[in-house]
Amino acid sequence: MAAQFDCQVCGHAGLRPIASFSNLKRVTSDCKPFAQGGVLSECPACGATQKWPTPDWLAEIASIYADYTPYYQAEGVEQIVMDSATGTLQRRSDVIVSRLKASKALAPSARVLDVGCGSGATLKAFAKEYPSAQLFGNELDSRDHSHLYAIPGFRKLYTGAASEIDQQFDLITSIHSLEHFASPFAVLRQLREKVAPGGRLFIQLYNSAENPFDLLIADHLMHFTPRTLAQIVERAGFCVESLETGWVPKEMSLLARASAGRGGYETYPELRGREKTVKWLISVADDAAGFAAQTDAFGIFGTSIAATWLAGSLEGRVNFFVDEDPLRQSRLYMGKPVLSPQRVPAGNTVFLALVPNIAANVRRRLEPLGIRFAAPKPIG
Repeated sequence: MAAQFDCQVCGHAGLRPIASFSNLKRVTSDCKPFAQGGVLSECPACGATQKWPTPDWLAEIASIYADYTPYYQAEGVEQIVMDSATGTLQRRSDVIVSRLKASKALAPSARVLDVGCGSGATLKAFAKEYPSAQLFGNELDSRDHSHLYAIPGFRKLYTGAASEIDQQFDLITSIHSLEHFASPFAVLRQLREKVAPGGRLFIQLYNSAENPFDLLIADHLMHFTPRTLAQIVERAGFCVESLETGWVPKEMSLLARASAGRGGYETYPELRGREKTVKWLISVADDAAGFAAQTDAFGIFGTSIAATWLAGSLEGRVNFFVDEDPLRQSRLYMGKPVLSPQRVPAGNTVFLALVPNIAANVRRRLEPLGIRFAAPKPIG
């Protein structure tokens, strides 16, 4: 297969496809099973992992976004994550905005634009922590218009391309949205012009170096690591001020100012050899199928990306899901009940659809409940 696209991170002409990726089913970013397809590749120059924005891929993402329902597992309420600062489970946006507030990077009356704002989970967190802020959103369409204008301090929803936004902002945020664009470098260049003098850009997304399940998300073009995220941001005309990997597990939190310069991304080694990661994902599905065949009632821990992908790969061999979020419990997910860990029947096997280190932590924390856990093998 001849390479057809340039690298979004460094501009290198020609990307190396990873053939074994075609053996895997995929999942959408709003947690719905998705068929095999897409071309996953590595840049031979900088190592950046990315899919090819072919006509087929563009048609696929158009179909995904036409029926996009984020956080439908809890009627639109954002998922919980482990807050490393407090050791408690919190909504993701609450964790992010509280950390931004602690960094003193934003004035109380700042103008904030959230790119890919959805129904406003992040803007609601800003409204709570910055009651004097002026809030704006940018989305593909206006389907969440009523939800956004109900947020205190919300001023305007922009739909369409960032280049069409007619003002500047003290802070532009992109929370799990940059990786969706067919040309993220071009989008960053457009956003550079929308940052007010002295303003900043904040990006939150998966760290694919720590979260290999990110590769399976059908509508993610890019699969960033700390180095490649910093590199594309600085190539677009920003200077990275901080890049944290501990605010939210398996995610990155980047803050950059709108001025050219070089930050410290050279200190982050680049992850290469994604063929090994894809083979590990194949082994996760195979191992889970083996555990499912050995028990009368098989469950999966989680109701998000990895759990949804795994359930779709197992094709009906899942009997229940387990989730610690009270808003997701006592519901049906993919037609199966969602249980709290305390309600898992004795003798049933629960597969931890998590990266190995987090799976080990969950197993250790919930071990007193007597659940029979199975977990993925170490990567590589």
